[in-house]
Amino acid sequence: MGKWAMTLSAWVAASLWLPALQAAEDNLYFSGTLVNEPCVLAEEDELIKLDFKSVIDKDLYLNGRTKGRPIELRLKNCDLDVGKRMVSITFSGNESSEPPGLLVLQSTTVQGLLVGLETTGGTALPLHKSHRMGELASGDNLISFNAYLQGEPETIANRSLGLGDFEASMTFALSYE
Repeated sequence: MGKWAMTLSAWVAASLWLPALQAAEDNLYFSGTLVNEPCVLAEEDELIKLDFKSVIDKDLYLNGRTKGRPIELRLKNCDLDVGKRMVSITFSGNESSEPPGLLVLQSTTVQGLLVGLETTGGTALPLHKSHRMGELASGDNLISFNAYLQGEPETIANRSLGLGDFEASMTFALSYE
């Protein structure tokens, strides 16, 4: 058995040298898409982290959800000459089933707690749907919306949220028309 192990390691070491000697032509490929979008998302808004800090379970049991926490996306250098004046946003993530449209949180101890999104006026922004966020102005623009925590109805009724840390992630895509 010891001899087999030595032979195997010698073969692995020898095989590491072979690719350098046998390099193929055109073995590095690049691709992409060049687009003409009217705005550029501010670099600092490409990854947004929202910390709800400590949330008191009694408030969730009483109200069913927390107050909305503001999120802002800054669009820079908007050029309306490209003919696109309306901006829409689509959120994607692990969607809840009851109620639908909310983001499921990940936690080992907290159950039935979801993240919801809404306009600053309180209109729901469900996941996996496109939402018009307003007309663009030339120059810099701001897209504002809120995130909140909401308990699943059955979890709130049974008072079974649990306690502990939680997290979740989603993506957003901006489109222009």
